Amino acid sequence: MNPTDLIAALSAAIGAEQVLHDERSRAYFSHDLFHTGRPPVCVVVPRTPEQVVEAVRVATAAGHPVVPRGGGMSYTGGYVADDENAVMFDLRRLDRVLEIDEVNRFVTVEAGCTWAKLHDALAAKGLRTPYWGPLSGQKASIGGTLSQNSVFFGSVRHGSAAESVLSVDVVLADGTRMRTGSAGDVNGKPFVRWGGPDITGLFIGDVGAFGIKVAASLRLIKVSEAIGFGSYAFDDFETMLRMQVDLAHAGHGAEAFGIDAYKARNSAQTGKQLGAAAKTAIGVLTSGKSLLSGLKDVAGMALAGTTALEQAAYSLHLTVEGDDDAHIALQLSRIEALVKRNKGRVLPPVVPKGMRGLPFPPLRSALGVDGQRWVPIHGIVPLGEIVATVAEVEAMLSARQAELDKMGVLYSPLTTNVPNGVLFEPCYYWYDEISPLHIEATELGNVPAAWLERERRDDRRAFVQGLWMDTARILSRHGAINFQIGRAYPFTEKLSAPTLALLRGLKAQLDPRGLMNPGALLPRQTG
Repeated sequence: MNPTDLIAALSAAIGAEQVLHDERSRAYFSHDLFHTGRPPVCVVVPRTPEQVVEAVRVATAAGHPVVPRGGGMSYTGGYVADDENAVMFDLRRLDRVLEIDEVNRFVTVEAGCTWAKLHDALAAKGLRTPYWGPLSGQKASIGGTLSQNSVFFGSVRHGSAAESVLSVDVVLADGTRMRTGSAGDVNGKPFVRWGGPDITGLFIGDVGAFGIKVAASLRLIKVSEAIGFGSYAFDDFETMLRMQVDLAHAGHGAEAFGIDAYKARNSAQTGKQLGAAAKTAIGVLTSGKSLLSGLKDVAGMALAGTTALEQAAYSLHLTVEGDDDAHIALQLSRIEALVKRNKGRVLPPVVPKGMRGLPFPPLRSALGVDGQRWVPIHGIVPLGEIVATVAEVEAMLSARQAELDKMGVLYSPLTTNVPNGVLFEPCYYWYDEISPLHIEATELGNVPAAWLERERRDDRRAFVQGLWMDTARILSRHGAINFQIGRAYPFTEKLSAPTLALLRGLKAQLDPRGLMNPGALLPRQTG
């Protein structure tokens, strides 16, 4: 079907106002935060799951690929079309919290709902999901997160986003709509994700290659009665990593993440630019168990400042949850003993307090502090491999330091604890042209003119792409697994032949014509 007829058919099915086909929209939706693909034929912006069903049926019946997109914060080409005939599905208007079942302990939301919106809806009831969002939760959608998988808030104890999911509501390539888990049973409620083979898991981390998620149900737990914070300085990366391994073995923490001095300075300066300190203070104040405890937290943050943080070569930041203040004090005392054993120093816990006070701030960090483009790469590495993995990556970068300097590329790492592993995320920063997506994501009222005037630097981008792939290969050699597989991570190359055959068989069963986000997760087969 030619583009004009397709757009007419989609408009007739769901309404012309829900089908964008102007050049500006098509160009905007051809980018993620790193990759650029082909502009889609049009962008469908459904308001209901039923409209997703109808639009998928129209598009795929006409032979057009369909590509789902969530909050748009990905960097691996997962939602960037590589086919000029593709129809993009922007699911951000599917954002309702459908049901909060306090008795059966689940919440059901539409796929476009953000983690920030869900957090606010649950907080009033003293509830949350075990994993409760990424740092980009102001924009990151729940459907997009489940397609890519993610860790951060709550991940030390509760693992990734995948481990909090009970059911997904999915539209398949032919427009069939299905629910997984116990919600897929006749008269069933989404209180468990199995009841036979774990079909729910099939659609988690699939990058939307198996179907378009229109809703999901997640497990609920009570918000902890008491929360504590700790920040600690280390003189070298290896020592901090060994501390994170010790922390994992001890089983302490709700969040635990490490940063270097560059990220510490970035965080401090970014906060000043946004005026986030005031917002954070308000958040901390209202999150305290009492007015007095909230005031003490705010006063402590104001007095501590960020000087000590910025002077630390590496710093580890923790949040701990417990039944009462005594439980918190016991955990922090045990953590400080581990810190002392690893030759660390106690810092004022400004960063973790701020993050819990305002967990989903505006995404100023979509660009570097001076408007640099940046791209992360990550691997979740077994505890016993993390030190050697980081050492090999940093040795590779050290050997190429002259090239990094010539291209003006800066390396800065982040680490995050998860059950049985550590997520290691090297980040590469450079000066380059920025896209409308970057501008929107930063939520800056006035973008400096100098940022907008920067020329496109394909040489730098190609160099960073090479660094990214070299890093990916090192991570793979150490057994790392990846989220946000998209079209970038070497996923299929790592799979055994039987596992790859099974995945391709499932893809063929669910999407026999290869029209559901083709090329994502599983590269197209040729010949």
